[in-house]
Amino acid sequence: MPLPCDFTALAAPGVRGLTPYQPGKPESELKREYGLDSVVKLASNENPLGPSPKALEAVYACLPELARYPDGNGFELKQALSARLAVDAARITLGNGSNDVLELLARAFLTPAHNAVMSAHAFAVYPLATLAVGATLKTAPALAADSAMPYGHDLAAMRALVDDGTRLVFIANPNNPTGTWLAPAELEAFIASLPAQVLCVLDEAYGEYMSPG
Repeated sequence: MPLPCDFTALAAPGVRGLTPYQPGKPESELKREYGLDSVVKLASNENPLGPSPKALEAVYACLPELARYPDGNGFELKQALSARLAVDAARITLGNGSNDVLELLARAFLTPAHNAVMSAHAFAVYPLATLAVGATLKTAPALAADSAMPYGHDLAAMRALVDDGTRLVFIANPNNPTGTWLAPAELEAFIASLPAQVLCVLDEAYGEYMSPG
C-alpha cells in the first residue's frame, strides 16, 4: 500500500540531506565478518570489562522506582558532579549521552544564518547535528599523515575558518576516530583566540584515555 504522502519531501531541508549515522558494529558481527574469535571493542566508548559493580548496585536499587519519571532537572546528580568537579551546578547540563548534548548545542545556538567549524576526520555526529538545524558546516583539513599527530586537529586551519557567522567550534580531545590529542597549552591558546560570540565545544568523551596534563 503506498504511503499517503512523501514524508521525505515534508522533512526540513537540513534533515533531507543527511547521511544516517552508522553506529559501531556489535561484537558478534565483527567476529563473523573478520573471522575472529575475540574482539576488544572500544569504538563506541564501551567498557569491555562491563559495568562497575557499584553502578550495577545503584541500578538495582532504582528498579522499584522505574514506574516514576526521574527528576528532569537532575538536581541530585548535578550536586554530586558539582562537588566532584568543583564546578557550579548552574553550569552543568545533563544529557542522554554525548550525542544528546551535541544535538542540544546545535539546536540552542545554530540557525540557518550561522555556521559551525570542525576538523576533517572528527566525530561523525558534528556534521549531523549542524546540518539538521540548517546551519552551514565548515570543515578544516586535518594535519598531514606524517605529522606528530597524524590526521589530528589543525587549530590554525580551524581558526582561519571562523568568521562573524560562526557560533560553534567542535573539538574532540582526544579525537574520535584518529586517537590524536591536543596539548593543554595549544588548546587554551586556541580557545582564547576565539571571538566572544563563538562557543568552543570541547568533546572529551574519550578523555579517560589520556594521561593528566
